[in-house]
Amino acid sequence: MVYWLSVLGEAADDQAEHRMTLRFKTLLLVSATLILSAAALFYFVSEITLGSYRQLENDNANKDLQRLEKVFHADLERLFSLLEDFASWDDTYRFIETDNPEFIRSNFAADTFSAPEIEFVLIVDSLGNALHTSSYGLEPQLAKAIIAGLENRLGTSGDLLEDYPEEYGLVTLRRETLLIAMAPVLKSDDSGPPRGVMLAGKVLDTKMLDQLRLRTQLDLNFQNLMVNPNVPGVKPHLTAFLDENPLPSFDNPPHLMVADNPQSLLGYILMPGILGDPLLLWAVEIPRDIYSRGIQSLRVLLVVMAAIGAILICCILFLLERLVLRRISRLGKTVAEIGEKDDLTVRVRSEGTDELGQLGRTLNWMLDQLQVSRKKALEEHDRAENLLLNILPSSIAEQLKNTNKPIADSHNEVSVLFADLAGFTALSATMAPTDLLAMLNTIFSRFDELTQTLGLEKIKTIGDAYMVASGLPDPRDDHAQACAEMAIGMLKVMDEFSSDFEQRLQIRIGINSGTVVAGVIGKKKFIYDLWGDTVNIASRMESTGVVGMIQVTEATYERLKNSYDLEKRGEIDVKGCGPMTTYVLEGRKN
Repeated sequence: MVYWLSVLGEAADDQAEHRMTLRFKTLLLVSATLILSAAALFYFVSEITLGSYRQLENDNANKDLQRLEKVFHADLERLFSLLEDFASWDDTYRFIETDNPEFIRSNFAADTFSAPEIEFVLIVDSLGNALHTSSYGLEPQLAKAIIAGLENRLGTSGDLLEDYPEEYGLVTLRRETLLIAMAPVLKSDDSGPPRGVMLAGKVLDTKMLDQLRLRTQLDLNFQNLMVNPNVPGVKPHLTAFLDENPLPSFDNPPHLMVADNPQSLLGYILMPGILGDPLLLWAVEIPRDIYSRGIQSLRVLLVVMAAIGAILICCILFLLERLVLRRISRLGKTVAEIGEKDDLTVRVRSEGTDELGQLGRTLNWMLDQLQVSRKKALEEHDRAENLLLNILPSSIAEQLKNTNKPIADSHNEVSVLFADLAGFTALSATMAPTDLLAMLNTIFSRFDELTQTLGLEKIKTIGDAYMVASGLPDPRDDHAQACAEMAIGMLKVMDEFSSDFEQRLQIRIGINSGTVVAGVIGKKKFIYDLWGDTVNIASRMESTGVVGMIQVTEATYERLKNSYDLEKRGEIDVKGCGPMTTYVLEGRKN
């Protein structure tokens, strides 16, 4: 126990230091595996076990509901059996014709109907006229209201007399639920024709409900859906229940089970009225003894599985600690020390001939290789960094390191300069390629020095053309002046070159100012380039310019006129733009 407390203590210390060691990972992995396995096993076992318990619970609940159905149906059948004896009787048949009061006095005494607890009787002729009505044990006002209502429904315009029905069931009258039985009045041998209908029944009230509870030994209640369709606690279930059973069967009514809480199950029986509409909802509260036993069994199973899992975790970790983790921990601390100090001269202990000993020797060999590789990597990094900064502006290079998306930015205040060596094509035909390349390199190197001195951005060279921009990627207020100084310096470089090398070369220069889009596109051979009308017009300023002069647009003129001497050249036809007013930059003022 002390040993495992120390192991857990070390794991806790590692967590406190925000380091997840192999020991802690192993503990976590083994625990998680066992917990997940136990959870999965528990889930499937619980689904199977509880499913069986739920099925058994539902089966028992359905038997309870069926017991209620049988008792309820038995009451109605007994009521109908007595009624049928009276309806199919020659004396009753003659009474319809003669209306003899002696028949009533002799046969309709209270004792006759006390056993089946019949509470009201009506005899109606074929025209719907009530020949006799009587009540037994009902409160007078209630009896009067019920009989009056039944007379209306047994009349010619009522809904109960049609086709001389021979049936029993439920009806709603006022707010009362009635159990009724009806039979056509026939002769004793069931011959006719029918002379009317005899009806008997009783009220489904608290007295009858208490009797049903006693006989069925169930905690039950009922709700008349015609009187109150909103049943507390079951309305969401009842809506779907009624949608599935719009015309329930009286002989085999549908059941609904609702697990109201872990202690009790609510069972519902939906019974139709005598006309077929949903009318009576029986509610039976059934204790969930079976389900509770299932829950207790699962709890015991969970405790046993947890105990077994804890024992397995301890055994596995003990073996791993003794054979692997302790040595790996020492190895890991040494490697961590090397990483923290960034000292590749330190070596790990590599005793033993097993896999961990081999791992230590491999790590030492790797450290030797890393020392050599680090030196080479630093040299290559410096070389690559210098090459990248030679190709791209430093700010663009930094962006490119951090993203693989195209880089494109709009710059509103930029001046673009194009320069082209005049007569270079003809000269190249008379010179050796190496001499020609050396001459170009000399001239463009001098131009590069100018761009660096003035803080401009060299964009590219195309053959004997040189392109430079000012005001990007970092904006500057004197971008036009910087380009003007670059152009003046380029003319001076060409004069010096011609004098030093006795090779007469001249240059055309064009400058324009405005808005450009600058950036890097593509995935290979990156180049920082410019796009937009400002760039195109700057190129036209060079191509339509005069050899040895600097031609600028009106936009550039507006930015230079206060500091430089410029002479209006007039309008020239610029391809793609039409006539444009241009100026020749002659030099600085004063």
